[in-house]
Amino acid sequence: MTNIVVLTGNGLSVALNSEFSLPNITKKFFDRLNPEHKAFIEHHMLDKNNKSDFEECIAYIEKFYDALHIHQSFFRNTLHGDRFIDANGLELSELMKHENSIRESIHLYMALILEIINGNVKIHQINMKLQGFVSWLTSIIKDENDVDLFTLNYDLLLETILLNTLDKGGFIEYYHQAGPWFAVSKEVSRYYFNPEKVKKNKKNCKTKLYHLHGSLSSFKDMKNNKIFKIKNEVIRKHNIYNRIADLDIVPSIITGGRKSDKIQETPYNFYYAELVKKMSDLDQLCEELFVIGYSFRDEHINIAIAERIKIATQSIDPRPLKLVIVDYATTPEDKVLFIRQINSALGLDIGAKGRFIENDSRVLFDGANSINCYSHRGE
Repeated sequence: MTNIVVLTGNGLSVALNSEFSLPNITKKFFDRLNPEHKAFIEHHMLDKNNKSDFEECIAYIEKFYDALHIHQSFFRNTLHGDRFIDANGLELSELMKHENSIRESIHLYMALILEIINGNVKIHQINMKLQGFVSWLTSIIKDENDVDLFTLNYDLLLETILLNTLDKGGFIEYYHQAGPWFAVSKEVSRYYFNPEKVKKNKKNCKTKLYHLHGSLSSFKDMKNNKIFKIKNEVIRKHNIYNRIADLDIVPSIITGGRKSDKIQETPYNFYYAELVKKMSDLDQLCEELFVIGYSFRDEHINIAIAERIKIATQSIDPRPLKLVIVDYATTPEDKVLFIRQINSALGLDIGAKGRFIENDSRVLFDGANSINCYSHRGE
């Protein structure tokens, strides 16, 4: 039995369907915005022509919102702020209304992104385009290994694969079924996020799935502050994304900027803590790490991976690690740039142990299906 971690990024989803590429999603995002919202985003973008990454677009608005929120906190929570309001004849309620409208706009943008992503994971495409990856994933799971799947994607690609290769109870997702969601229909069930309860009920399950940045089927109920998920077909049938304001919910995803800060919130703090354990806890260390389609742009993820490499290369009591990174670079120039990106992101300076080199055997550039040539049983 081997302790295996699989980390997947946007590249895996793009391999399934080009609709998942950041430029494609971002273009559709801008195309669907009404003129007012489009103008609002463009006004706050530092680079007016950079519309290839929706996360950067939303990050600009978040920066504006954060500044406005701090501004408001001065007025609401300090004696001098209260005097400033009176001295200048300002209406605090109007200022708060402005802050709330910006926050609601951010939630609207998040819901729109999820609506664009939703529906692009289809079984026939998986069988056609990701056969090698699915075959490999199925083999390591059925060999009774401890397999922890961490995805940075909002889509339901890994869930779909698992549900079609295992039975419904064959993996843990840390949500348990609760009562009906009466606000939508008494026929619709909600599944609340509750790791401890799920762990007790599935003690022997060795395959676990973690959405590090949330997913298109998870939401936060603003009435009780609980995180829940619903089935994907419910989202489509009941037009959930267009009703988030009426239902008083917000998409439970991390997008935009400050990911390292947002990762401290529920449920992401739990997911990230589990990744950190696999990368740094000597009693739970993964022995094999497969990174597929990840661009090494998220600092908090890079820090965790760097720690595992450090433990594997330390002089005293090193803990060996089989590490495989899969990317889709095709030209020699892009491959060299990707190797540089890995070293920079993981803090592997020239001369550092574990530093990646040109034509490194740990890096595959033939896509996700090439992972099928690797066996967890040996190098």
